[in-house]
Amino acid sequence: MNKAHEMSRADLMARVIPLAPVLAAIARENSFSKAAEKLGVHQSAVSHRITQLEEALGFALFARTTRQITTTEYGKVLCAAALETVDVWDAAFDRLEKFRTEGTVRLSVASALAMKWVLPNLAAAQQAGLEIALDVNDRPVDFTRGTVDAAIRFGVGPYPGLHSSLLKKAEITPVASPGYVAGDRTFEEMIGSSDITLLKDAVGARDGTDFSWDYYAGQAGVTLDPQINALAFDRADLVLQAAINGMGIGLGRTLLIEGDIAQGFLKPVGPAIAMKSAYWLVCSPEFAGTERYELLLRWLSDQMK
Repeated sequence: MNKAHEMSRADLMARVIPLAPVLAAIARENSFSKAAEKLGVHQSAVSHRITQLEEALGFALFARTTRQITTTEYGKVLCAAALETVDVWDAAFDRLEKFRTEGTVRLSVASALAMKWVLPNLAAAQQAGLEIALDVNDRPVDFTRGTVDAAIRFGVGPYPGLHSSLLKKAEITPVASPGYVAGDRTFEEMIGSSDITLLKDAVGARDGTDFSWDYYAGQAGVTLDPQINALAFDRADLVLQAAINGMGIGLGRTLLIEGDIAQGFLKPVGPAIAMKSAYWLVCSPEFAGTERYELLLRWLSDQMK
């Protein structure tokens, strides 16, 4: 009977797995001597380990001649698994190295926050010794892929399974171009007028953040005419740009409107209302233990004050 059949699956794995780097090196180099050189050991050590493994398994992994080696069908199966195993561990150690060392922080932010707040503040980040590579993405980040270090999320929070730090609470405020709301009308008079258009963030109305006219009206104690003119957009920064262009009254929130108000592009036309949602810095528990995370959190907190 084949010796491999006499051994349990656990025994086979215990024999093969420790030699995965050796098998992978041989598969890549197609040579025992070159594999030994890559591994920093003598060729005899590589040959001896493979011979012992073949004896334990009961079949040959490589056909040897004086000039070359050829992988057998058995060897192809185990070498492919060894290559995959080594690649997985290489990727894992790459991630560990990034956690330990200082360098660029890969930060994911939604498009509206990127345009209205992050980009105008990147110069300040560099002055603070923080290098940020932006990943502009309106979808939740999958941190298990290792392509992003941290993300700024707007929502109720905190986020199960992730390390979450509250950055800033948010308010929601109706804003418009100064020319669009010229006159002495009150906010209630404006939203009840047939010549006024409300600019809506369609995503904010359905994503659970309460960034919507219905939430605002309920909290502010005003009534919206269901027949009022309205335009819907899929991004908060597009709502604000439409307001700047004199297309209507848009909803703005903390961090997205301060710059445009300061420059005179927008003006508040109604009271600010506190939101349940806020800005959070989220990341994996591993990244939260790094110096880069502490630097990022400190800088974001200072900038958002």
